[in-house]
Amino acid sequence: MNKESIAGLLTRNQAAEYLHVCKTTLDRLPIPRIQIRRRIFFKKVTLEKYLEECTQLKGGTV
Repeated sequence: MNKESIAGLLTRNQAAEYLHVCKTTLDRLPIPRIQIRRRIFFKKVTLEKYLEECTQLKGGTV
């Protein structure tokens, strides 16, 4: 992978921090992930979309 393709990806630790949840909770969430060998990555765009959908479901505003 080159730097441009990695730019939009977050590691499991980074994704958990971004969502303000622990890694165990992140593993339980229905968010698509990318696994490369033993490493797990999340697209930042996908995490943002997930947050937006959760906010809309609860009727909140951002």
